[in-house]
Amino acid sequence: MKKNIAVLIYDGCWGMSVFSVTDFFRIVGLLEKHQAREQSYHVEVVSIDGKDVRSASGHLLIPDRDLFRPGNYDLVVIPAIEGIRLSEGFEPDERLVAWLRAQKHTGARLLSFTTGACFLAATGLCDSVLMATHWAFIRPLKKRYPTSQFVAHPSCLQADNVWSTGSLTGGFDALLEILAQDLGDPFAQLCATHLLVSAPETINPILPGHRNHCDDAILKVQEWIEANYALDLTIETMGREVGMTERTLKRRFRLATRLSPNVYLQKVRIDKAKKLLLATDLSIKAIAYEVGYENVSFFVKIFKTHVGQTPALWRKSGGV
Repeated sequence: MKKNIAVLIYDGCWGMSVFSVTDFFRIVGLLEKHQAREQSYHVEVVSIDGKDVRSASGHLLIPDRDLFRPGNYDLVVIPAIEGIRLSEGFEPDERLVAWLRAQKHTGARLLSFTTGACFLAATGLCDSVLMATHWAFIRPLKKRYPTSQFVAHPSCLQADNVWSTGSLTGGFDALLEILAQDLGDPFAQLCATHLLVSAPETINPILPGHRNHCDDAILKVQEWIEANYALDLTIETMGREVGMTERTLKRRFRLATRLSPNVYLQKVRIDKAKKLLLATDLSIKAIAYEVGYENVSFFVKIFKTHVGQTPALWRKSGGV
């Protein structure tokens, strides 16, 4: 059964947020068609009254329908609002806010792009959820919504069916994690390799749920691991990056992510290996070296532990 997705549009929203979502699911549909799979998603662009709206750049955005036709959605995406409008006192339309509350109550997932987090805060349903947003608007958002929790985050956060992002690329991270939940990690990996946002090895890892914390030092370590995963990393070198002892790093890392630093490193390396297996013709040996394993047999063993198949079998099956 297809999942229904609504992409909200409203005056002053960024068109790039809107089209990044619609184009993402176009890629998903093309890949499903190529694999002779049934289409999993139906995407609609919706406005409050079904009328065209003007994006932040002044161009018209044309909706497919209004908010008030019968029916619920499985995912609602809220694009970013232009920052200058937010600074000048932008308030989400109460009709839209009420509709978001109703969608959340019926089980929809809500995803906001950066400054679109103001809509989540306005619902009053997300006070217990840590929300990512654009770093430049943390202060005005906290002032306007004092009961909500905002944090600058380069990727995405997720809790209680609420997703939020701190950047446009973080929006792709969130969509890929949602895709992994719905259709499985292998298909999400395949989609990631076709996005052409960046080289496969530089796409953020699909590791749902391990960034939902406010420990800035540990977030810095995670980002450092993701940028330096191919090096010979140790707990000592990780701790040195943030001025922590090995013991403190281990304790705080597990408290924040529910994983040890070494297991997180393994997961990042395996995720990068998956992307290379799908997107390149590199040999298993070459991929092992690319992601930081000099011992190919050990790489194969670790990969099988995490994935359940050897790299060769996983690649042969197309990641299925």
